[in-house]
Amino acid sequence: MMLPAVAMGAAAAFASLAVETNDGAAVPSSTAVSTAASTAASIAVSLPAVIPPLPEHQPAAERPLFPFDPVILIGTGERLEGAPERESVYGNYRYRFATDASKRAFDAVPSRFAIAFGGGCGRMGPLSGAGDVGRFDVFGEKIYIFASDACRDSFMKSPESFMEATDAPFPTDARGLELAGMVRRWLRADAACPKEIVVSGTRDERVGGGDYRVREEVRLGQNLAFTDFSSWNDDAWWTIAEFGGSAVGAKPLRAKRSNAQPEQPLDDSQFEAFRRMAMLEPLFLARVLVQPDVKLSSGGSEEWQVGEQRLGGEVLKVHWNGVTVEWLLKPATGQPVAQRAMQRARDMRFERVTEAFSEWSDHAGVRIPLVRTDGTRTQRYDTVETECDPEPDETTGTRPGDGRPTVTPPLVTPKPASPAGVDPSSIDPALDPVGVDPSGAPTTPGAGPD
Repeated sequence: MMLPAVAMGAAAAFASLAVETNDGAAVPSSTAVSTAASTAASIAVSLPAVIPPLPEHQPAAERPLFPFDPVILIGTGERLEGAPERESVYGNYRYRFATDASKRAFDAVPSRFAIAFGGGCGRMGPLSGAGDVGRFDVFGEKIYIFASDACRDSFMKSPESFMEATDAPFPTDARGLELAGMVRRWLRADAACPKEIVVSGTRDERVGGGDYRVREEVRLGQNLAFTDFSSWNDDAWWTIAEFGGSAVGAKPLRAKRSNAQPEQPLDDSQFEAFRRMAMLEPLFLARVLVQPDVKLSSGGSEEWQVGEQRLGGEVLKVHWNGVTVEWLLKPATGQPVAQRAMQRARDMRFERVTEAFSEWSDHAGVRIPLVRTDGTRTQRYDTVETECDPEPDETTGTRPGDGRPTVTPPLVTPKPASPAGVDPSSIDPALDPVGVDPSGAPTTPGAGPD
């Protein structure tokens, strides 16, 4: 088998760890070096031939420094500090190396040795708030960092349960195409506003003695641009990515942004995790149904249990770029009544979750469920906004197909953040209903369900 050039470079550099050191650097043992070399050989065959660079947002000098040589840590388990003159920057972190060979191995394939999940907490997943480089562990030849000792302890008890696996594709069949046509007609997907559609919900929270106005929203724009947004009073956090492909020469739109902390690019694991999040939104999945590379298949008639509800129908399986979502449809109309997919459960483990839909709105031309529940957790939206809004009825003050007043809260404009801003993506729901006090006050540490 021919290896990609970058893979051979990494393997060669890994194998030379035994002989190339500089004065003053700790020297790995011969056993450790042998292990490192064999590790390089075993992983080289799976490395991609081209590693696209990540966009840079935060100045390199301001990015956190991982404390040990990542190449030697993964290959041998030894914790060797690197030298300042041997430093590389990749993604959101800086790395230093104990040997020139380590640095060459890293620079050849940085994604192979860099911190996993883009720096998100290993227990809470790629899209969570950043972990602490001082709290780390190695599993499956990857480095994971954690937001707390409790997160690390819970992760290391069953690390496989927190891994985000890729779903296997399947062939499209005739019944799958027929069901997709039915659900598209019921959703009115082809009549949806081609401009940005915003689905949002607001609620009041009292946490740590403070009162907060919380707004959560998802946005779908052109080129399958998807945004997940959350604000607590004046502090706002949002993740955005385009899934329809970028124009030639254009920088890909994929980043975590905030008015309370520096912007960060999404690495590949975060991008794919965000694709999964987007596909769990029926608004987004309705557009995926018409993508040329989507796979559509019938799963037959089934009954699903969601909390106390027993729902029946025919299953439409939708697969796109490593993510499968199943919709349970009413056979007579094609209306989705529930969905099932692998996702982060309440205890942050990656498992299959079934959710029921209710309270549909067609305010934006396309039908959108405002309520989604797995029987324990409920996601509730109350407003749909779009630039394609029809004119309201002069007598009732409502728009056709909506039945709700046209007056809707304005979209949140991020304001300067308070110093105490806390990224809600770092909230651990297994600790308590919120898990982190958005005021910045620390909560009592505790491990989530194991």
